[in-house]
Amino acid sequence: MDDSGEAPRCGRLHDPCVSPMLDDPRPLYARARAEEPIYWSEKLNLWVVTRYDDVRAIARDADRFSSRNSISPVSFRPAPEVLEVLAGGFLQTACLVDSDPPLHTRVRALASEALSLRRIKGFEPALRELANKLVDQFIDAGHVEFVGQFAVPLPGSFIVDLLGLPREDLARVNNWTIETGAFFAGAGSLEELVGHTREFVAFQRYLTEAADLRRSDPRDDALSVIVQGADEDPALSPAELVNMLNQIVFAGYETTAGMLAAAGVELGRDPELFAALKADTSIAPKLIEEVLRSASPIHSMYRTAKEDVEIGGVTIRAGQLVQIAYISANHDGDRFSDPLRFELGRPTPHLAFGQGPHFCVGAPLARLEGRVALEVIAERFETLRLVPGQTLSYVPSLTARRLAAVELSW
Repeated sequence: MDDSGEAPRCGRLHDPCVSPMLDDPRPLYARARAEEPIYWSEKLNLWVVTRYDDVRAIARDADRFSSRNSISPVSFRPAPEVLEVLAGGFLQTACLVDSDPPLHTRVRALASEALSLRRIKGFEPALRELANKLVDQFIDAGHVEFVGQFAVPLPGSFIVDLLGLPREDLARVNNWTIETGAFFAGAGSLEELVGHTREFVAFQRYLTEAADLRRSDPRDDALSVIVQGADEDPALSPAELVNMLNQIVFAGYETTAGMLAAAGVELGRDPELFAALKADTSIAPKLIEEVLRSASPIHSMYRTAKEDVEIGGVTIRAGQLVQIAYISANHDGDRFSDPLRFELGRPTPHLAFGQGPHFCVGAPLARLEGRVALEVIAERFETLRLVPGQTLSYVPSLTARRLAAVELSW
């Protein structure tokens, strides 16, 4: 109850980057779906949409909802110190995830070609070798911090390999993806914001140099495909190209790491599930799909209403921002029976990869990485246990949801 004696509305409790919602947003969203399925977030100044059907409808509706602010919904005026650092990089321009047609149509085609199933399938043996090498580094220890030693470096190394970036740059790229998420969240002290911005600009420069190298020395890698396509008339601007590459790295890295970390938790906490996987690795794809639903590594994306739209009895005015909460939709009891239970083979498709024209272009890549990772884990370990007594905490983000650390033993 608040000071007026009234029960607090969901919008007053909505703060995805702070506990308790950071720890587990599902209780608030369950309440919202029942009492206030579309509510106004006082913290973020936007509408939050929680039910499966409404989330799916908005994600599909590119005519009435723009994706222009799909990644960074927080509107804030950067401090002069932050602006000074940003001046050394590129302006944030719409490209790929945060763009609308016709630009989105073109850049999505580029990304689809670079991340085609044909291309990534050719990397499956190398991906399996990489997963085994990572396991080699810790299997004799009997325990591992799974996120830092497997869930992050596996997709990180793979996207670096796929793009053709130097493997020795993996640690830097990992740090830059984390700093990019923090930059877009726009939270923290001035000193922290300046630090996030400095790293974000450094990543822009790194990607620019990598793209320039491919212009002078094209190779058989995804980065060369993107750069060559971007230079065709009408050419993408340097800012558009860099922002596109940044989004591809972030999506192919951070979100897959979140999926793998969540899979490690499920296998570690449920001996029967691990035994079933070990007995029959063909269930790996179904297991990954349920991890994607349950964990929702991209917990939300954002849209901007192009016109006044009525959804679920609520009028969203033109220009207002909307959070489409995938993690809430993926736990909607009207679509998923007993949604908190981990259950393979659910008939309703999850929304973890989005819907409509912005359906995740990297979905085949994530599914391949997930399948191979689970197959290797099942082959290499006789048992797997979640170390008791640990506190599972999440990296703050307005879009991605990833565990900071997971301790496993065997």
